[in-house]
This record gives sequence, structure tokens and C-alpha cells, in this order.
Amino acid sequence: MTMEKQRAVQSLGGLKSTARVESPEAAVWEFVPLADYKVPGLPAGSAAANAWAYFKRIFRRRGKESQLPVRQEAELRTLAQARLERLLLPPDWHSAATALDKALKDWMAALEPDRPVKFVVGQPYSGHAEIVRLWGEPYQATWIASPTYEEILAGDERWFDNWPQAGRLWVLPSMEHCYLRHANGLKLVRQLLQRAESGRLGKGLIGCDSWAWSYLQRLWSVPRPDALTLQAFDSSRLARLLSSMTVCRSGRRVHFRNAVNGNSILTVPSEDDRVRSEIVQLAAYCRGNVGTAVRYWRERLRSEPEAEPSEPSNSEEIEQTDEPDEESVWVTGVLPEPVMPAGTDEDFALVLHVLLLHGGLPESLLSQLLPLSHPRCMALLLRLCNAGFIQYREDRWSVPELAYATVRGLLRGRAYLTDDF
Repeated sequence: MTMEKQRAVQSLGGLKSTARVESPEAAVWEFVPLADYKVPGLPAGSAAANAWAYFKRIFRRRGKESQLPVRQEAELRTLAQARLERLLLPPDWHSAATALDKALKDWMAALEPDRPVKFVVGQPYSGHAEIVRLWGEPYQATWIASPTYEEILAGDERWFDNWPQAGRLWVLPSMEHCYLRHANGLKLVRQLLQRAESGRLGKGLIGCDSWAWSYLQRLWSVPRPDALTLQAFDSSRLARLLSSMTVCRSGRRVHFRNAVNGNSILTVPSEDDRVRSEIVQLAAYCRGNVGTAVRYWRERLRSEPEAEPSEPSNSEEIEQTDEPDEESVWVTGVLPEPVMPAGTDEDFALVLHVLLLHGGLPESLLSQLLPLSHPRCMALLLRLCNAGFIQYREDRWSVPELAYATVRGLLRGRAYLTDDF
């Protein structure tokens, strides 16, 4: 094994269970069989709310509950990144790993389970790889790095030398990076699934992106009704998550308010369990995908101009408050979504589809996986990037959160294979 592989495969010792302490936030996370995933719906009588236009119209309603003056959205400022990071914590993947551990309790307790390998299928941006990795840490599971693209195309079975000896638990967080949709790119993943199903790899947990899972189910049609996924974040679950992510400084209460009509959307802390229509619509529009919902929420937060001076003193921003113990953060309905470049043809869809199937790809591989030349692939990448449909992150091109709903709808409308969520 090369030194690079030795660093990538983090063997953490023998199997040893460590008790997990369940945090209050853990209650919002739940793992269920794939068939039990429930896409959040909308209230009766709001069928038209299925459109993004309705989502924005919610922000035009004025309610009697608001006594604050309406803010002109054009006068509000996007929250500075430093303040946004202090206001909102990232999703707590540790709590999600605790929920996953609860779902796997019986499987872990069995000395010889019926299925030696379990699967966790996650939608894009929903943290499945990180959750699987964190789940394995208390058990001192061996972390298996995905093969390199060179190993995948060569079908290099020496990759399986990374697995631990019998009796040692292992985790493979990202099966979406273990194959390529190419004539020479499927041997390793076929071997992986065959060895996993036969028990030759021992006991382990595999994480997989939902788009790759849909593709690989057609390649390896062995039913896996026990595969788990993160339950959809409906409006109630999403409101509780956003509340748990909000940091109230110095005991202040934070009011997230509709930037147009001043109505309260979310108050932290609050004894009111009501879920406002803005949260209901956000959960429905994102189809329960926690990653996209959180990103939309973060991108829509605004402050008043005087709340964030350009040169704060003593590294602290001077903030305007409504009352000494309260702070208002404005939530705008204005959020530009990407628009497909003019002259869009099937080539754009081909690029977007292959990126989603693989959880992102480096540009060098696109011409090998698509019936397009390298110059054509580069031109498409640049146009899609300029339009906001793709991003370059962690050495690969991928579809960003704010473009995902549009891209998924485009591909579904053109009868491309999509995930099952």
C-alpha cells in the first residue's frame, strides 16, 4: 500500500462501541427506509403554491400581527459573512450521526446480521458522507477512501486491500465516487457490491448519493429495502432545525421577520409552536432536502443599513435593536435563481446530468463520459458557471444548492434518470 493510501485509509483500531449522548437537536434528525421518505406537502387549498412565484407572493401579504414599519428590500443589506457565521451555526451532523446510530441499533447488536453491509442514501447537500464518517468514529471503524479515477478506469482491484481483516467494522462514506459511467468505469463498483452482498468484506456501512444510487440500482438490481435515508424536513422539523442553528448572543431574542410586511417568521427562543407559511413553503419547495432549505434560508437573510457599519470597532459590529433584549433579522423574498443560458440545447442537460450522477466531476473526465469534445465541454462548463448552474469546489465541478431545484426539474422534464426524492 502506498504512503498516500496509508494516509487516506484511517484505521482507528478494533471495534469498540462508545456511548453517544443525544443532544436536544437530535430529535429533528430521523433515518427511515427509503420507501418511508415523505415529501412535505402544502396546506389544502394552495395547489397553486407549488410554484416558486407563490413562494415570493407570501412575502407580499400584510398581517395585523406586525406593528413594525415595512422595510424596502432594496435598502436592506446582505448579512456580512462574519455576522452570518455568528448568527447561524452549520447543521449539526453529529446529532444526525446519533440519529443514524439509533436506526442501526439492532443491526449493530447482531453478531451475525442478515445483511453484513448497510447502506445510507442521501440527497445532495444533506451530509450523508459526513454523517457516515462521524457515525463510525465512536466504533473506531476503519474509514475507506474512495478509489482514484485512475484506479476506477483501470479496474484496479488492489483497492480492496484497504479493507480491514474480518471482525473489524468499516465505513465507506461516498460510493458515488467509486464508479464512472463509462465502459471501463464500472468494474470496481460491481466488485464492491458483489463482495459486500456476499459478506466477503465483513460488517460495514456505505454512504451513497441519491443520484448515484438510482443509477447503480439499474446496474446491480439486488433489492435493498433496508437502505436508510434522512427523513424529509417538513415545516415543523425545519423550523426546529433553524431555531437550533440560531445563536442568541447575550440572551437576546432573535426575530426573523418578513422584509416586506414585517410579520414574524421565526422567533428564537420562542414558546410559540406555530409554523409560519414562509417555512411551510420553503420546506415544500425544497422537497424536504435539508441542505437546500438551509442554503435558501441563509441567502435570504438581510440587515438594515445602519446595523452593519463598514468599519466596526473592536472587531464587534454595532447592531441596531428594536428593544434592549431583541434583535431583528429581515428575511427577503428576493432571491435570484439561475436562468438557463440562451440557446440551451441537449448538451447542457448532458453535462448537468453527469455531474449529478457522480456527485461532481473534474473537467478532465467529462469528454470521456460524454459524446462531446473537450473544448465543447469546457465551453459548456464556463457558460453554466457564469449562469450560476455549476460551481467549482474541492477540485470538481458540481451543481450548487440554489440551482438544484431548477436543474432537477429540467432533467425530470426531459425524461432523464433522476433520484427518487
